[in-house]
Amino acid sequence: MSVSEQVTSAAQDHAPAGVSIARAQMEHAGSLATCMLVLAIAILWQVRWGTIPDTSWLIIVCERVLSGERLYAQVHEVNPPFSVWLYLPPVAAARSLGMAPEIVVQAWTYLIALVGVSFSGAIVKRAGFPERATLFGLGPAFYAMLVIFPGNVFSEREHLGVALFLPLLALHAWRARTDAEAEPGAGIAALAGLCGSILLLVKPYYAVMVLASALFVAARRRSLKPIFALEHWVIGGICVAYLVAVILIHPEFLRDVYPLLVELYSKGSASAHVMTYYGCAWFFLAFLALWSWPVGRFPELAAITLAASAAALLPLFYQAKGWPYHAYPALSLAVAANLCLLALPRTKRQSAGLLSYLAAPPPALISMAIMVAFVLNWPTQKPDSAVVATIRAATFEPTVAIITPDLDTAHPLTRMIGGQFVSAEAHDWVGQDATAQYEEAARSGDTVRAAHYEAIMTRYAESKRQAFERLRPDLIITKIDDGPWTHQLVEHFGFDRILAGYRVLLERGRLRIYLRNDYVRPDPLPAG
Repeated sequence: MSVSEQVTSAAQDHAPAGVSIARAQMEHAGSLATCMLVLAIAILWQVRWGTIPDTSWLIIVCERVLSGERLYAQVHEVNPPFSVWLYLPPVAAARSLGMAPEIVVQAWTYLIALVGVSFSGAIVKRAGFPERATLFGLGPAFYAMLVIFPGNVFSEREHLGVALFLPLLALHAWRARTDAEAEPGAGIAALAGLCGSILLLVKPYYAVMVLASALFVAARRRSLKPIFALEHWVIGGICVAYLVAVILIHPEFLRDVYPLLVELYSKGSASAHVMTYYGCAWFFLAFLALWSWPVGRFPELAAITLAASAAALLPLFYQAKGWPYHAYPALSLAVAANLCLLALPRTKRQSAGLLSYLAAPPPALISMAIMVAFVLNWPTQKPDSAVVATIRAATFEPTVAIITPDLDTAHPLTRMIGGQFVSAEAHDWVGQDATAQYEEAARSGDTVRAAHYEAIMTRYAESKRQAFERLRPDLIITKIDDGPWTHQLVEHFGFDRILAGYRVLLERGRLRIYLRNDYVRPDPLPAG
C-alpha cells in the first residue's frame, strides 16, 4: 500500500462513525439514482426492438391459456411449460388491469433485472468483500448490462434467468472466501437457490453453470461440503417438483413434443462462422479478465462468475443454433467478471507472467470487448410501420394464420395489427425440419428413414390444412421463396386451393400477406 493510501485509510479509520455512515448512504443514493437513469434510457432505447418475436408469441400463448385453451393441445409451444409459466403473472396482471401485456412484460423484465442486481449487492455487502464499496458504484453498469445491452435478447427466458442467477454467483463467491468472518444464513441461501433455479427451469442443461461454480468453491475450500450447501438442495428440490408438475399437468410435452425436439429440432445448427464469432468474443473477454487478474490475491467474485460463464459455453455450442439469446449467459457473465475485476484497486489489477509487463487494460479496450460481445444483439426484427399501417387500414382485429417456418414473420406483427392469432403453432418448424431430414435421407438412398420423415411431414401438413379449412383465417402471413417446406404445402398438400380464396394484400421484401377474398372490414373507415 502506498503512503497516500495508508494516510487515506488511517483517516477513514479515525473518522467519526456518523460521517462514514452518511458517506455510504450518499454513495448508495447516488448509485440508485444512476440506476434509475439507466432504466429511463433503457425504456427509450428498447423502443428500437419493441417486443421481440419470442416474447410476443409467448404473450399470445399466455392469453390463450388464460382464455381456457390447453397448452400442447390447442396451442403448441416448442419449449417446456415453464417458458409459458414465466410470463403468466405479467400477462394475467395486464388482463386484470386492462393494460397491454407488452407494457407489463417489459416492466416485469426491468423489475427482475433490478431484483437480481439488488439482491447480489446485498449478498456482497453481507459477505464483507473488500471491493464492495466500488462494486456498489458499479451497480448501474451491472444494471445496464441487463437492460441496455441485451437488445433483441431483452425479455428472453435466458435474459430473465441470468438476471436472477447473479445472486447465486455472489453467494458462491462468499462461500469461496477463506477469510470470511461469517457463513451465509439459511434465509439468504434459500432465496439465492430459488433465484438460481429459474435458469435451470428455463433449460435444464444450464445446470452445468451451477455445477461449475459449486465445484470451484469446493476446490477453493478444499472440501466437498460446499456442494451440499442449502442453496443446492433448494435448486434440486425445485427442479424435481417442476419435473413432477410437468408429468402430471402436461404429459403431452414429454410424450409428443420432446421426441420431436430430439428427432428434428436438435439436428439443425447455425453456420460455423456465427458460432466462431461467439467463441472469439468470449475469449476476448476472458483474455481481458486474465490481464486484470490481481497479483497475490484471489478475486472470488470474478473467478466464480468467469467459471459459470465458461460453463455456459457448453449449452451454447451444444444447441448450436447461433441465436443471440443462447450466447447471452456466457457473454454477459464474462462481462460481469470483468466488471468485478474493475472494482479492485488499479494497482492490484495486474496479472503475473507475461502480462505483468503491460499496464492494466484501458477502459476503451474493455468497452470495445463489451460491444463485440453484444453486437449481434443489435439487429431488430420489428415490423416496418408502413406494413402495420397498410394492414390496419384494410382490416380490423383480423384472425391470423401462418405458412412459414420463421417465427419472426408473424410475431410481433400479429399483435401490432391488433390481430387474433388462430394457428396452433407459432411457425412451421416441424414441417421444415421434417422436410430437410426427408430430403437428406432421400439423397442418401435411405428409403426407410425417408419414409419415416415423409410420414411426419404428411401428418403435420394434413393437420394444418384441416385447421385452415375450419378456421378460414382473415389473413395468411407467409414469405416469398420460403424454402422447400412451403413449396411442399402448396404443390402437394392442397394449399394452392386454400390460397385461391385469398388475394395478396401487400408484399414488402420477402414478406407476403394474403387477405381472404370475401373479407369485409367490420368497422368501415369513415368517409372522406
